[in-house]
Amino acid sequence: MVLIRKMTIADYDSAYALWQSVPGMNLASLDNSERGIAKVVNQNPDLCFVAVDQATVVGTALGATDGRKGYLYHVAVAKNYQGHHLSSQLLAQVMTGFRQQHIDKIGLFVVADNVDGKAFWQHQGFKTRPDIEYLDLDL
Repeated sequence: MVLIRKMTIADYDSAYALWQSVPGMNLASLDNSERGIAKVVNQNPDLCFVAVDQATVVGTALGATDGRKGYLYHVAVAKNYQGHHLSSQLLAQVMTGFRQQHIDKIGLFVVADNVDGKAFWQHQGFKTRPDIEYLDLDL
């Protein structure tokens, strides 16, 4: 039986293994080390969730906010668990947390060639913004 609960940093190894298995995650683009993910989880404890089957993380959805807008990161479900609405359940938990913090706009990043990811997000109601392009600078 799959349980959805708040993520803790103890989930990191299992979550990272999941992310590595999901096409389109592009883990090299951010600090996805245990320390990097701990920052997200510790600063947003009510917005980061995992779906767990026994001791294995089979789904994740990490939410974060700058106080005005919410952001989604690392929304992923293991291949064998896809089609069971786990992603929708995880997103519902994160969105509830956003609403409780009075966040009413959510953004996310999708790798440009991730066709399946784009289709998923469009199915969830997200729209591409034609008015902006994302720029990045490594410090």
